[in-house]
Amino acid sequence: MTAAAPDIEVEIPVGGIDLAATLRAAAILPRDPTVVLRPTAFARATITPDGPGTLSVTWQAGTDAAGVTAWGPGAPWLIERIGGLLGLEDDPSGFSPAHEILHDLARRNPGLRLTRTGTVWHDLVALVLQQRIRFTDAAAQWRDLVDLMGDEAPGPLDLRLPPDPERVASASYHDFHRVGIERSRAETLIRSALELPRFEHAVDRPYADVEPRLTSIRGLGPWTRGGLAGVTWGDPDAVVLGDVGIPSMVSYTLAGEERADDERMLELLEPHRPHRYRALQLIFLAGSMAPRRGPRMAGHRIHDR
Repeated sequence: MTAAAPDIEVEIPVGGIDLAATLRAAAILPRDPTVVLRPTAFARATITPDGPGTLSVTWQAGTDAAGVTAWGPGAPWLIERIGGLLGLEDDPSGFSPAHEILHDLARRNPGLRLTRTGTVWHDLVALVLQQRIRFTDAAAQWRDLVDLMGDEAPGPLDLRLPPDPERVASASYHDFHRVGIERSRAETLIRSALELPRFEHAVDRPYADVEPRLTSIRGLGPWTRGGLAGVTWGDPDAVVLGDVGIPSMVSYTLAGEERADDERMLELLEPHRPHRYRALQLIFLAGSMAPRRGPRMAGHRIHDR
Protein backbone atom coordinates (compact mmCIF):
# COMPACT_ATOMS: atom_id res chain seq x y z
CA MET A 1 0.00 0.00 0.00
CA THR A 2 1.24 3.48 -0.77
CA ALA A 3 1.97 6.08 1.89
CA ALA A 4 -1.08 7.25 3.80
CA ALA A 5 -0.20 10.95 3.56
CA PRO A 6 -2.79 12.61 1.30
CA ASP A 7 -1.66 14.09 -1.98
CA ILE A 8 -4.45 16.69 -1.96
CA GLU A 9 -6.85 18.03 0.70
CA VAL A 10 -9.51 20.59 -0.08
CA GLU A 11 -12.83 21.85 1.26
CA ILE A 12 -15.69 22.12 -1.23
CA PRO A 13 -18.86 24.23 -0.74
CA VAL A 14 -21.84 21.99 -1.50
CA GLY A 15 -24.80 24.19 -0.56
CA GLY A 16 -27.98 22.20 -0.07
CA ILE A 17 -26.93 19.12 -2.05
CA ASP A 18 -27.85 15.78 -0.50
CA LEU A 19 -24.49 14.08 -1.02
CA ALA A 20 -25.57 10.66 0.24
CA ALA A 21 -28.48 10.51 -2.22
CA THR A 22 -26.46 12.00 -5.07
CA LEU A 23 -23.47 9.66 -4.67
CA ARG A 24 -25.68 6.59 -4.36
CA ALA A 25 -25.54 6.15 -8.15
CA ALA A 26 -21.77 5.57 -7.89
CA ALA A 27 -22.12 2.91 -5.19
CA ILE A 28 -24.89 0.55 -6.20
CA LEU A 29 -23.17 -2.86 -6.06
CA PRO A 30 -23.33 -4.45 -2.59
CA ARG A 31 -20.02 -5.10 -0.83
CA ASP A 32 -18.12 -3.34 -3.60
CA PRO A 33 -14.40 -3.37 -2.62
CA THR A 34 -13.77 -0.17 -4.61
CA VAL A 35 -16.28 2.09 -2.85
CA VAL A 36 -17.81 2.95 0.51
CA LEU A 37 -20.94 5.05 1.04
CA ARG A 38 -22.18 6.02 4.49
CA PRO A 39 -24.65 8.71 5.63
CA THR A 40 -21.83 11.28 5.97
CA ALA A 41 -18.93 9.75 4.03
CA PHE A 42 -18.04 8.48 0.58
CA ALA A 43 -14.79 6.94 -0.65
CA ARG A 44 -13.93 5.45 -4.03
CA ALA A 45 -10.81 3.99 -5.58
CA THR A 46 -10.68 4.19 -9.35
CA ILE A 47 -8.53 4.40 -12.46
CA THR A 48 -8.18 7.74 -14.22
CA PRO A 49 -6.44 8.62 -17.50
CA ASP A 50 -3.52 9.75 -15.28
CA GLY A 51 -3.35 6.59 -13.20
CA PRO A 52 -4.96 5.16 -10.06
CA GLY A 53 -6.47 7.40 -7.44
CA THR A 54 -8.52 7.23 -4.27
CA LEU A 55 -11.01 9.90 -3.27
CA SER A 56 -12.57 10.44 0.16
CA VAL A 57 -15.46 12.85 0.80
CA THR A 58 -16.79 13.58 4.29
CA TRP A 59 -19.49 15.97 5.48
CA GLN A 60 -21.68 16.71 8.46
CA ALA A 61 -25.45 16.97 8.40
CA GLY A 62 -26.59 20.58 8.16
CA THR A 63 -23.25 21.96 6.95
CA ASP A 64 -22.61 23.54 3.56
CA ALA A 65 -19.15 22.12 2.92
CA ALA A 66 -17.47 18.76 2.38
CA GLY A 67 -13.88 17.78 3.08
CA VAL A 68 -12.22 16.05 0.14
CA THR A 69 -8.97 14.07 0.31
CA ALA A 70 -7.26 12.28 -2.56
CA TRP A 71 -4.28 9.97 -2.94
CA GLY A 72 -2.32 8.56 -5.85
CA PRO A 73 -1.23 9.64 -9.35
CA GLY A 74 -4.87 10.18 -10.32
CA ALA A 75 -5.56 12.53 -7.38
CA PRO A 76 -5.26 15.82 -9.35
CA TRP A 77 -7.53 14.45 -12.09
CA LEU A 78 -10.16 13.45 -9.53
CA ILE A 79 -10.00 16.76 -7.67
CA GLU A 80 -10.29 18.71 -10.91
CA ARG A 81 -13.60 16.94 -11.59
CA ILE A 82 -14.95 16.82 -8.04
CA GLY A 83 -17.73 19.26 -8.91
CA GLY A 84 -19.21 16.78 -11.37
CA LEU A 85 -19.02 13.89 -8.92
CA LEU A 86 -20.74 15.85 -6.12
CA GLY A 87 -23.50 17.14 -8.39
CA LEU A 88 -22.32 20.76 -8.24
CA GLU A 89 -22.36 21.01 -12.04
CA ASP A 90 -25.82 19.51 -12.42
CA ASP A 91 -28.56 22.01 -13.18
CA PRO A 92 -32.09 20.87 -12.24
CA SER A 93 -33.62 24.32 -12.67
CA GLY A 94 -35.41 23.43 -15.90
CA PHE A 95 -37.00 20.32 -14.42
CA SER A 96 -40.72 20.85 -13.98
CA PRO A 97 -42.29 17.42 -13.37
CA ALA A 98 -45.47 16.93 -15.33
CA HIS A 99 -46.66 14.12 -13.07
CA GLU A 100 -47.99 14.70 -9.57
CA ILE A 101 -45.98 11.82 -8.08
CA LEU A 102 -42.73 13.08 -9.61
CA HIS A 103 -43.54 16.61 -8.51
CA ASP A 104 -43.96 15.36 -4.94
CA LEU A 105 -40.75 13.30 -5.10
CA ALA A 106 -38.81 16.30 -6.38
CA ARG A 107 -40.28 18.48 -3.64
CA ARG A 108 -39.32 15.95 -0.95
CA ASN A 109 -35.79 15.48 -2.34
CA PRO A 110 -34.60 18.99 -3.21
CA GLY A 111 -30.96 18.11 -2.60
CA LEU A 112 -30.76 15.25 -5.09
CA ARG A 113 -28.40 15.97 -7.98
CA LEU A 114 -27.01 13.86 -10.80
CA THR A 115 -23.47 12.68 -10.24
CA ARG A 116 -20.94 12.56 -13.06
CA THR A 117 -18.14 10.15 -12.19
CA GLY A 118 -16.05 10.63 -15.34
CA THR A 119 -14.53 7.19 -14.74
CA VAL A 120 -15.37 5.43 -18.00
CA TRP A 121 -13.47 2.20 -17.44
CA HIS A 122 -14.61 1.68 -13.86
CA ASP A 123 -18.28 2.20 -14.74
CA LEU A 124 -18.09 0.25 -17.99
CA VAL A 125 -16.75 -2.91 -16.36
CA ALA A 126 -19.35 -2.79 -13.60
CA LEU A 127 -22.15 -2.34 -16.13
CA VAL A 128 -20.97 -5.07 -18.50
CA LEU A 129 -20.90 -7.52 -15.61
CA GLN A 130 -24.57 -6.71 -14.91
CA GLN A 131 -25.66 -7.62 -18.44
CA ARG A 132 -28.28 -10.38 -18.55
CA ILE A 133 -27.68 -11.85 -15.09
CA ARG A 134 -29.05 -11.33 -11.60
CA PHE A 135 -27.83 -8.28 -9.73
CA THR A 136 -26.48 -10.36 -6.84
CA ASP A 137 -24.52 -12.60 -9.22
CA ALA A 138 -23.05 -9.55 -10.98
CA ALA A 139 -22.00 -8.06 -7.64
CA ALA A 140 -20.23 -11.29 -6.69
CA GLN A 141 -18.45 -11.45 -10.06
CA TRP A 142 -17.37 -7.82 -9.70
CA ARG A 143 -15.83 -8.56 -6.30
CA ASP A 144 -14.03 -11.63 -7.65
CA LEU A 145 -12.77 -9.81 -10.76
CA VAL A 146 -11.50 -6.89 -8.67
CA ASP A 147 -9.64 -9.38 -6.49
CA LEU A 148 -8.21 -11.18 -9.53
CA MET A 149 -7.25 -8.24 -11.77
CA GLY A 150 -7.25 -5.21 -9.49
CA ASP A 151 -4.62 -3.84 -7.11
CA GLU A 152 -4.57 -2.22 -3.70
CA ALA A 153 -5.66 1.40 -3.98
CA PRO A 154 -3.48 4.38 -3.07
CA GLY A 155 -4.07 5.72 0.43
CA PRO A 156 -4.99 4.25 3.81
CA LEU A 157 -8.64 3.31 3.24
CA ASP A 158 -8.27 -0.43 2.51
CA LEU A 159 -9.97 -0.19 -0.87
CA ARG A 160 -9.09 -1.94 -4.09
CA LEU A 161 -8.86 -0.58 -7.61
CA PRO A 162 -11.14 -1.81 -10.40
CA PRO A 163 -9.70 -4.41 -12.78
CA ASP A 164 -6.59 -3.13 -14.53
CA PRO A 165 -7.44 -2.46 -18.21
CA GLU A 166 -4.05 -3.73 -19.41
CA ARG A 167 -4.56 -7.05 -17.62
CA VAL A 168 -8.07 -7.30 -19.01
CA ALA A 169 -6.87 -6.52 -22.54
CA SER A 170 -4.21 -9.24 -22.40
CA ALA A 171 -6.43 -11.89 -20.77
CA SER A 172 -8.22 -14.73 -22.52
CA TYR A 173 -11.86 -15.51 -21.90
CA HIS A 174 -10.72 -18.61 -19.99
CA ASP A 175 -9.27 -16.29 -17.34
CA PHE A 176 -12.71 -14.79 -16.80
CA HIS A 177 -14.28 -18.23 -16.40
CA ARG A 178 -12.38 -18.48 -13.12
CA VAL A 179 -14.78 -15.91 -11.67
CA GLY A 180 -17.92 -17.11 -13.46
CA ILE A 181 -17.91 -14.71 -16.42
CA GLU A 182 -18.90 -16.37 -19.69
CA ARG A 183 -17.25 -15.79 -23.04
CA SER A 184 -19.67 -13.14 -24.35
CA ARG A 185 -19.17 -10.64 -21.52
CA ALA A 186 -15.48 -11.53 -21.24
CA GLU A 187 -14.90 -10.65 -24.88
CA THR A 188 -16.83 -7.40 -24.46
CA LEU A 189 -14.53 -6.47 -21.59
CA ILE A 190 -11.42 -7.36 -23.61
CA ARG A 191 -12.60 -5.35 -26.63
CA SER A 192 -13.46 -2.39 -24.39
CA ALA A 193 -10.06 -2.47 -22.70
CA LEU A 194 -8.32 -2.45 -26.09
CA GLU A 195 -10.47 0.51 -27.24
CA LEU A 196 -10.21 2.46 -23.98
CA PRO A 197 -7.62 5.02 -25.24
CA ARG A 198 -10.16 6.14 -27.87
CA PHE A 199 -12.73 7.40 -25.37
CA GLU A 200 -11.37 7.64 -21.82
CA HIS A 201 -10.20 11.23 -22.40
CA ALA A 202 -13.61 12.26 -23.77
CA VAL A 203 -15.47 12.41 -20.46
CA ASP A 204 -15.35 16.20 -20.41
CA ARG A 205 -17.22 16.36 -23.71
CA PRO A 206 -21.00 15.89 -24.12
CA TYR A 207 -22.06 12.26 -24.15
CA ALA A 208 -23.62 12.65 -27.61
CA ASP A 209 -20.14 13.32 -29.01
CA VAL A 210 -18.78 10.08 -27.57
CA GLU A 211 -21.68 7.68 -28.12
CA PRO A 212 -20.70 6.76 -31.71
CA ARG A 213 -17.35 5.49 -30.43
CA LEU A 214 -19.04 3.43 -27.74
CA THR A 215 -21.64 2.11 -30.18
CA SER A 216 -18.83 0.77 -32.38
CA ILE A 217 -17.70 -1.62 -29.62
CA ARG A 218 -19.60 -4.87 -29.98
CA GLY A 219 -21.28 -5.82 -26.71
CA LEU A 220 -21.98 -2.28 -25.50
CA GLY A 221 -25.69 -2.17 -26.26
CA PRO A 222 -28.36 0.41 -25.36
CA TRP A 223 -28.60 -0.79 -21.74
CA THR A 224 -24.88 -0.39 -21.05
CA ARG A 225 -24.58 2.87 -22.98
CA GLY A 226 -27.59 4.29 -21.15
CA GLY A 227 -25.93 3.50 -17.83
CA LEU A 228 -22.70 5.16 -18.94
CA ALA A 229 -24.56 8.23 -20.19
CA GLY A 230 -26.31 8.64 -16.85
CA VAL A 231 -23.59 7.80 -14.33
CA THR A 232 -20.31 8.53 -16.13
CA TRP A 233 -21.42 11.59 -18.11
CA GLY A 234 -24.27 12.78 -15.86
CA ASP A 235 -26.56 13.23 -18.87
CA PRO A 236 -29.91 14.43 -17.44
CA ASP A 237 -31.83 12.97 -20.38
CA ALA A 238 -30.22 9.51 -20.47
CA VAL A 239 -32.61 6.57 -20.68
CA VAL A 240 -31.71 2.97 -19.86
CA LEU A 241 -33.29 0.68 -22.47
CA GLY A 242 -33.51 -3.08 -22.45
CA ASP A 243 -33.79 -3.54 -18.68
CA VAL A 244 -35.99 -6.28 -17.24
CA GLY A 245 -37.50 -4.22 -14.46
CA ILE A 246 -37.13 -0.48 -15.10
CA PRO A 247 -40.03 -0.07 -17.57
CA SER A 248 -42.46 -1.71 -15.14
CA MET A 249 -41.12 0.36 -12.24
CA VAL A 250 -41.75 3.51 -14.27
CA SER A 251 -45.21 2.45 -15.39
CA TYR A 252 -46.22 1.32 -11.90
CA THR A 253 -45.04 4.61 -10.35
CA LEU A 254 -46.48 6.94 -12.98
CA ALA A 255 -49.51 5.06 -14.28
CA GLY A 256 -50.31 2.28 -11.82
CA GLU A 257 -49.61 -0.29 -14.56
CA GLU A 258 -47.90 -3.44 -13.35
CA ARG A 259 -46.14 -4.31 -16.60
CA ALA A 260 -44.58 -2.23 -19.36
CA ASP A 261 -41.99 -2.40 -22.10
CA ASP A 262 -39.46 0.17 -23.30
CA GLU A 263 -41.96 1.78 -25.63
CA ARG A 264 -44.42 2.42 -22.82
CA MET A 265 -41.66 3.67 -20.53
CA LEU A 266 -40.49 6.15 -23.15
CA GLU A 267 -44.07 7.34 -23.61
CA LEU A 268 -44.43 7.99 -19.88
CA LEU A 269 -41.06 9.74 -19.64
CA GLU A 270 -41.47 11.87 -22.77
CA PRO A 271 -43.13 14.84 -20.98
CA HIS A 272 -40.01 15.15 -18.82
CA ARG A 273 -37.52 15.53 -21.66
CA PRO A 274 -34.70 16.74 -21.41
CA HIS A 275 -34.69 15.48 -17.81
CA ARG A 276 -35.76 11.86 -18.30
CA TYR A 277 -32.79 10.47 -16.37
CA ARG A 278 -33.52 12.88 -13.53
CA ALA A 279 -37.08 11.54 -13.49
CA LEU A 280 -35.70 7.99 -13.42
CA GLN A 281 -33.50 8.78 -10.43
CA LEU A 282 -36.49 10.05 -8.49
CA ILE A 283 -38.42 6.90 -9.39
CA PHE A 284 -35.51 4.74 -8.25
CA LEU A 285 -35.38 6.71 -5.01
CA ALA A 286 -39.09 6.07 -4.45
CA GLY A 287 -38.49 2.34 -4.96
CA SER A 288 -42.08 1.50 -5.96
CA MET A 289 -42.10 -1.99 -7.44
CA ALA A 290 -44.97 -3.66 -9.27
CA PRO A 291 -46.17 -6.94 -7.73
CA ARG A 292 -43.97 -9.76 -8.98
CA ARG A 293 -45.58 -12.30 -11.31
CA GLY A 294 -43.97 -15.33 -12.89
CA PRO A 295 -40.58 -16.89 -12.18
CA ARG A 296 -37.56 -14.94 -11.01
CA MET A 297 -34.53 -14.63 -13.25
CA ALA A 298 -32.57 -17.87 -13.13
CA GLY A 299 -29.26 -17.97 -11.32
CA HIS A 300 -26.10 -17.61 -13.37
CA ARG A 301 -24.46 -20.92 -14.30
CA ILE A 302 -21.18 -20.61 -16.17
CA HIS A 303 -21.44 -24.06 -17.78
CA ASP A 304 -24.57 -22.88 -19.59
CA ARG A 305 -22.54 -20.22 -21.36
